[in-house]
Amino acid sequence: MATTIPSVVQDDVISNVIVVDEADAGKIEVIASEDGVSSEITISSPIEGLNLGLKGEEKTEITGARLTNASFINEAPKGKTANITLSVTKAAGLEITSTGKGATEFTAKEGKLLKPSITTAKGKAEDSISFGADSTLKAAAISTGKGPDTITFSGTLKGKTTVISGKGKDVIEVTDKKGKGKLILSDFNKKDTLVVGDETFTTKNLDEAPNWVKFDA
Repeated sequence: MATTIPSVVQDDVISNVIVVDEADAGKIEVIASEDGVSSEITISSPIEGLNLGLKGEEKTEITGARLTNASFINEAPKGKTANITLSVTKAAGLEITSTGKGATEFTAKEGKLLKPSITTAKGKAEDSISFGADSTLKAAAISTGKGPDTITFSGTLKGKTTVISGKGKDVIEVTDKKGKGKLILSDFNKKDTLVVGDETFTTKNLDEAPNWVKFDA
């Protein structure tokens, strides 16, 4: 049986909601800031099937043990941003989706992310997705909307990560290539920029890009 845990409560209004199996509720500790605009969710032991609804500007950080098949849903309306930072040991099968028109700001600060799927709102929200220097990313599928999005890879890449960045003026940056992974940019267009270390690539010089970056337009 599932149970619901409020993550952020301000003026008696629940902003972010966690849904987990009732048996896993004791594995979760939520500490909210005094002003009610941020929270830290600590996972004491592995959990499968955690669902988190994100409704607006509140910042949420999840730390601790392994998550399997977790789901983060951006429910923020237009003009708002769902902001979440992930710092768990491992997240396998993570799915991030959007049901609203708000922007997504997702940071994987550390830990292993295995086959995550990240899909932001279809509109012109300005999304930011980043993978920190202490993270390992394997075979991700990332799809952003029509806005000017930024996707940053600073950790270790494994397998094939596919990016569909939409029609906006997007920046895909690899600050320090680590690992043997490949990056597949499926719809890279003349508005987009790829930055690898100190080098910048556009549609005018794609033939000079590293061979581990593939353009599959």
